[in-house]
Amino acid sequence: MILIRRAWPRRLGAAARSCMLPLTLLALAACSSNYNLGLSPSLGVGLNVALNVSGGVTQIQQGNYTTITATVSNDPSDVGVTWSLLAGEPGQLIDATKNEVAYVAPASGVTGAVSAQITATSIANPANTATVTIVTLGTPVLNQSARFPANVGVPYQTNLSVSGGYSPFAWTLSSGSLPPGLSLGSNDSAITSINGTPTTAGTYSFEVQMADNDGNVAGPLPITLVVNPKAACLLSGQFTLAFSGFRGGGAATHVANITIDSSGAVTGEQDYKSGKRVTVDETLNSTSNCTNRNTNSGKLTLNAPSGRITYDFSTTPPDANNVIHSARLQLINSGSDSGSGQITLTDPAALTGTPPSGNFAFGLLGVDGAGVHYGTAGSFSADSGGNISAGLVDSNGGAGAPLGAGVTDAAASGSLSAPDADGRGTLTLQVGSITSTLAYYIVDANKLFVMNIDPTVGSARESGLLTTQTGDATPTTFDNAALASPSILSLWGQLGKIDPSGVVSLGRLSGADPGAGTIDLVLDSADQGTDTPDAGYTAQSYTVGSSGRGTLTLTDSSGTRSFVFYLDGPADGYILEQNSASGNAGLLEAQTVPSGGFPDTLAGDFVGGTQSPQTSGPVSLLPLMYVAYGTVSSNFYSGTFAIDPGSGRGFGTVQEQGVQETADVLYEVSPTKLDVMNFATPSGTAGTIIWLVQ
Repeated sequence: MILIRRAWPRRLGAAARSCMLPLTLLALAACSSNYNLGLSPSLGVGLNVALNVSGGVTQIQQGNYTTITATVSNDPSDVGVTWSLLAGEPGQLIDATKNEVAYVAPASGVTGAVSAQITATSIANPANTATVTIVTLGTPVLNQSARFPANVGVPYQTNLSVSGGYSPFAWTLSSGSLPPGLSLGSNDSAITSINGTPTTAGTYSFEVQMADNDGNVAGPLPITLVVNPKAACLLSGQFTLAFSGFRGGGAATHVANITIDSSGAVTGEQDYKSGKRVTVDETLNSTSNCTNRNTNSGKLTLNAPSGRITYDFSTTPPDANNVIHSARLQLINSGSDSGSGQITLTDPAALTGTPPSGNFAFGLLGVDGAGVHYGTAGSFSADSGGNISAGLVDSNGGAGAPLGAGVTDAAASGSLSAPDADGRGTLTLQVGSITSTLAYYIVDANKLFVMNIDPTVGSARESGLLTTQTGDATPTTFDNAALASPSILSLWGQLGKIDPSGVVSLGRLSGADPGAGTIDLVLDSADQGTDTPDAGYTAQSYTVGSSGRGTLTLTDSSGTRSFVFYLDGPADGYILEQNSASGNAGLLEAQTVPSGGFPDTLAGDFVGGTQSPQTSGPVSLLPLMYVAYGTVSSNFYSGTFAIDPGSGRGFGTVQEQGVQETADVLYEVSPTKLDVMNFATPSGTAGTIIWLVQ
């Protein structure tokens, strides 16, 4: 790492000291260029406006200032920009001109660090803006966070970081002892680590403190670190997994229920489809196993008579009882094939041996035998015997989709078979004269993973979710008030059959007027050379029926787009675009709105992974992620976002190891989940959606 050392007076106006960056893991991206759509890279992020910061650094000490300059495209009269500081944020703007402004940090009183967003808006075209986040560093404070447990014999690392202060920093163990085999890092930056390979199980309590270059002491910070006994695999118990991606010459899906014992041995059953083989209800071989890699990741190998499937996995943090509930998956050891998914702890109380009953909504993403992508969504009721009634289905698939072409508000019937001991059963849907059969795997009482199991090699590959409906007007019915709270919309699709050609979108539905049946939408779309960030739709028409089936119409100067969705709860469910050439379909996720606005810093470790990839790469697995002051970072992935506290939307850029830097948009779904979408890069490759989860 490069360390920038303080060698100048601590007074406002010392130009040589206008920017200072302690290079922490939480701020790696502050030194990377940010991609502005329509302009060359800069530190500002936005549309057709580029911002650059004095010294190329976006962190300064309290009592200092930095200058920000703007370059605007499509500004023939050179009228420049207007400058604004987000209301309620610290500091002030002074000496503003058409293309330059000075941001003055608070003179004193900053504890740790605070952030401020400065926006430049083109006067010639106010739709073009860019925003940069400046972090002010004050009195140093050690950051407390939850920590993954360690495991005997497994390489381990946990990070310690400080907000504020003057580098270099001196880290010391002020009391207690570290677990045998672990040591405190000796680097003098604002982040260090406790790492090594623990040798002795137990619970260890100790304290760490830090002194900065001005003699300010932060801490002591009490830490309790649990070292678990030696285990073959971090995952233990019964899990349900779902994978989608590309394998065996085309699209592939995989759903399974597995049990991992203390020796790492894996048993269970699976359903799998690729372009070359179909395996229905297959029992895994006894050689299947799970092994550890490091802190929160490992390798899962599933051997079966039909072949081997191997995944890397990275777990989410364990609960208070040291139980790991989920992990992200990435396909490995399969040549150029790629794909991703999730594995979730199965609730044994839901494995009753009787068919799921109640009201359900479902959503599927599919690829038919000709390689055309499509989506299917619907709802139904099921009685205790598994008989389906009141079924409705919509699909934007072509003739090769299991339910045929262009299904709209079609009546559906069918049945759910009784599940086996692992929670696997079948779901049969009948629409007119067409029957589609899917396998379902119970995750818990409210969620099932589903997958098409047509045994014909080359038939459609589709998978998705089946979830219970909770309603909004009563426990089981819906009305327009179901969208009264904000919802994050995700769409996946693919143009044609040639990679790369993925089409993805993220957006936010809000401002619903249930009585008028109108709603607002901000939509970001990645479609190779026609990326569209921050497209705004106001007072668009929508309806929600009692079954949870809804419609949404988007109209602008380019025409009209029609959507249908099925809710499983208020602001939550499955959506598809009717008559979509790219088969756009996906999710609605109810957004948690904090009372104080959406923060730019979220506590704890996140795990990331590509969700529902529509092209064969790149597909990401991100084991340990941090979100602080608009910066998302790990050892392999870093980006800076200007996050709107009113909507939870952030726009910025991401640099991923081995992947070209991309413009990205981020939406805070909840304090424990973020959706991130990268736009198509300048070379025209496809965009992707990554979930960051805790």
